[in-house]
Amino acid sequence: MLLWIIDSILLFSLSIPVVMQYRILPVDGTPYWLFGVLFFILGFHCTISCFPDILGRYKKHISGLKLLLVVTTLSISLVGSIVTAMFDRAKTAPSYNVHDIILQQESAMRYLIVGKNPYKETYFGTQVESFHYAELGKDAVNPALYHFVMPPWYLLFPFLFYYPSIHTVGFFDGRMALLFTMGMLLVFLWYWFKDKAISRLAIVLSALSPAVVGYFVEGRSDVFALAWLMGALLFLGKKQYIVSSIFLALSFLSKQTTWFILPFYIVYLWRQTAHNRTIFWKSAFVCVVVEIVMTAPFIIWDAKAFFDSVVLYLIGNTSTSYPVSGYGLSMVLYEANIIRDIHAYYPFIYWQIAIALPLLIILTRWVWNKPTQSKLMMSYAIFLCVYWYLSRYFNNSHLGYLSMLFVLGGLKVIDETHA
Repeated sequence: MLLWIIDSILLFSLSIPVVMQYRILPVDGTPYWLFGVLFFILGFHCTISCFPDILGRYKKHISGLKLLLVVTTLSISLVGSIVTAMFDRAKTAPSYNVHDIILQQESAMRYLIVGKNPYKETYFGTQVESFHYAELGKDAVNPALYHFVMPPWYLLFPFLFYYPSIHTVGFFDGRMALLFTMGMLLVFLWYWFKDKAISRLAIVLSALSPAVVGYFVEGRSDVFALAWLMGALLFLGKKQYIVSSIFLALSFLSKQTTWFILPFYIVYLWRQTAHNRTIFWKSAFVCVVVEIVMTAPFIIWDAKAFFDSVVLYLIGNTSTSYPVSGYGLSMVLYEANIIRDIHAYYPFIYWQIAIALPLLIILTRWVWNKPTQSKLMMSYAIFLCVYWYLSRYFNNSHLGYLSMLFVLGGLKVIDETHA
């Protein structure tokens, strides 16, 4: 009962700032009628959550009704915001209120369409160049102009939306794929938790958290990667190991962020398949095959360009690497004048070996001793947080992504306790 009340309060308090900050309908003027609908839904949701007896004989349907109200609220607030942002951008300018990763994704797709290698080409003369980029408060040359950093699935999956959108709404926006994967993520969360009251909490916090929603609307890639990763965890929990391994591979092919769950996933899967090691090796084989099928064409095309962009660019081992930035140890060292040039290479690996590696050993032993999905998620979140802090960059959206991991891991602890 308490969770039922909490999810209605959170839905009210988190959706209101979204609709007050963003336009929620791509029309001229303010759609006051839609605000009225939203306020009624939020008020009604709070009322039936606190006083379910008001529904009388329909009280038995309250769980389904609450889910409907949550979905409707998210459709108005979150979906309305990102869809309106896409239409506004199409009417205004290519770089209007969108992050440069979307501009680069779209340019990379166009390169691929005309037979150019998106990992080898530079992005001068594309929409990426119109994005305002600054370092330490001063305008600078965007390093994204030299490298396409994202793995292949992030590049290939949006083609499912590219041609249909061009022929229907007249334009393509990379956030179309992002919105679709947000829907995937929320569906996976509904089924990942056994207690549906916790599922609703997870959905509300994942979709409307202030630490996430702004980055989602502007097109950051974290939700895209997390959706495939949650698919892997969902099917892992259901013992559909082959399907889980496919989703895991797709998450690895979506963003480097997800790579760090691998040791904990391996430990969990090894423990779960103790009765039949064939299942483990089949799952590992399928995961590797999916990775090879997706990456091999680009590696054969130009292996150096691929690894420079996807791996070395992020750790500072190229001439045009991602600069030291964010809120982690790297900026502490810069302020202390230990790092003097934010573009130069610095061996953060020593810090990671000294601190993150022992932590990795401790966390894998923790998962090994009593493997649960909450431990799997929390170990990943804790290790990624420490590793990122000790890395070359630890940016604002990374903190938003970590907040989602900790929220989902914490709610999974509650879910497993109730079960």
